[in-house]
Amino acid sequence: MQYSLIDAANDFVDLSNNIGLFKKKLCKEFNIFCKEDGVMLITPKDLRVITLDTIQQYLLSLVLYIRTFMELQKRINNSEEFLNILKLGVTKEQIEGEEGKLGLLYKFPIEALVTMIHFQIDSYFGQLCELTNDPTSGFYKRMTKVLKNIDKKEDYQNTLQCLANFRNSFHNQGIHFIHKKKYVNNIEPEKGTIDRTFVSNEFKIEFKHKEVIVYNWKSVYLLIKESVEILEKVIYENSKNIKAF
Repeated sequence: MQYSLIDAANDFVDLSNNIGLFKKKLCKEFNIFCKEDGVMLITPKDLRVITLDTIQQYLLSLVLYIRTFMELQKRINNSEEFLNILKLGVTKEQIEGEEGKLGLLYKFPIEALVTMIHFQIDSYFGQLCELTNDPTSGFYKRMTKVLKNIDKKEDYQNTLQCLANFRNSFHNQGIHFIHKKKYVNNIEPEKGTIDRTFVSNEFKIEFKHKEVIVYNWKSVYLLIKESVEILEKVIYENSKNIKAF
């Protein structure tokens, strides 16, 4: 069965709900509350909660985008009429995508979501490094430092670096490049050499040197989902040692 945009929207809603449940558990277990007239409120300045709130905001914004666009498109059966009414300045082919290529409707929202969620994870890791008086520049260095004492760190590092590679490819029209630090004897790898691979269930995203990253909404959803779950693991483990954020 084809994985539709509506399926993706439903999956992202489920992910947002799971984040909400995690926040409740986090706040209850680590007393991230303040009292106001007897009502328990989440402390608004807590970095852990702010980070999770922001990710939920991105997820739900994407869901609203998809559902609104798809519902409007469903009401107007004629694609040309649909575009004329919206006056978007694009063609039907640009919206829906030509054969073998993703259109604007499919590319922009998922790429924007990857960028913003990676930014939040990177920012949170940076804040953790600041809190331990050891600021570190560069996502890879921050990531390896934060995950140093976390179980399954190698798997987590691969997932988060795949998320970073996916985002970084947008600088090069979706093409991935192996970093020069990974060259053997300063010799550039051949085009198509696999750098990293993200695998979840039967879905896979391969990052090959000088090639466009091939993905679909389901594979990227799973990459985002696992990245968020890693973030939650980091937040939970560090909450045991750091009282205030």
